[in-house]
Amino acid sequence: MSKFKVGDMAMTLVYDSALPAGSVVELERELKKGDEIARGFVAPSAGWIVRHPEVSREVLAYGDHELMPLKWDFQPEQQKAKGVEA
Repeated sequence: MSKFKVGDMAMTLVYDSALPAGSVVELERELKKGDEIARGFVAPSAGWIVRHPEVSREVLAYGDHELMPLKWDFQPEQQKAKGVEA
């Protein structure tokens, strides 16, 4: 099961011809191993088609292992902090 879902933000961990490592992307479509990414190119592993505002024409695909999830939900930490009182 993927740790991602459509619409999640992630950081790229590897260099791509269109984007450097460390770029923030939005996950657009999940890929399974063997899915066709573009004409003549098949996904070698499970991953995602991603979107980046500076690269609108190219199809960008990354494997699950090439992306780091970016979570902006700090609620659990805030709840822990409230539970500890001096």
